Amino acid sequence: MNRKRAILFIAVLMLGALNAQPQTTAAHKSVWSGVYSDEQASRGQATYEQYCVNCHGETLGGGPSSGGPQLAGDKFMENWREDTVETLFLKIRNTMPRPGFRGSDKVLTDPEAADLVAFIFKRNGFPAGAELMNSAISDVWIEQQSGPKPLPNYAQVQVVGCMEQEAENWVLAKAPQPARIRTTSETIEPEVLKSAQGKPAGSLKFRLQNLLMLGAFSPEAHKGHKMLAQGVLIRQSNIERISVTKLEMVAATCAP
Repeated sequence: MNRKRAILFIAVLMLGALNAQPQTTAAHKSVWSGVYSDEQASRGQATYEQYCVNCHGETLGGGPSSGGPQLAGDKFMENWREDTVETLFLKIRNTMPRPGFRGSDKVLTDPEAADLVAFIFKRNGFPAGAELMNSAISDVWIEQQSGPKPLPNYAQVQVVGCMEQEAENWVLAKAPQPARIRTTSETIEPEVLKSAQGKPAGSLKFRLQNLLMLGAFSPEAHKGHKMLAQGVLIRQSNIERISVTKLEMVAATCAP
């Protein structure tokens, strides 16, 4: 084999090896990835001391005497884990401080809300890194340092699955892992239903409880349909359940 042919042969082998390698995907990003800056946390502390400390306490411990929930420690993590930073950001921006509380009419700006999130993260021991930008937080997860865990009992969740009947019970079968929600809306938003249409099937099953609370809803009319349920997750040894508050059809078939 002459020199040119040898070089060409090696190049073909190298190209084939590259093509055979699996494609890499973006790394899972969490609060342990360095998603806020120290400077941002310092600004957030000043905002916190001005508008938040009366309810949540100097140590972010909250409690009955302060009136606000804990923003640092185990209770904070249990309440917010397996949710996105965006959810926490929107909760702070849209609802804090409470309108009219002690005469306050303050409306937080996006940068102020992001600074407060940074301060909360610093107090929880999450590492600092790049500046927290509200435009890039929908895919950043709040979770324990050891990684994602199953959602806690009694978490507010939504789950998509196939409506099936088992004896006298109705279940959502072929369901993926439930997702944590914090909505207070009386109905399921159209964009949530649209997003659920593309949700892939899973291997889980959830028994649906309290269907009578849905009024005129007829489970028989939705047998075999792809459904989206929202409610409270109840973990039990025999089967996990959803205490349903909302139940809507996503598609007339359960096909993937």
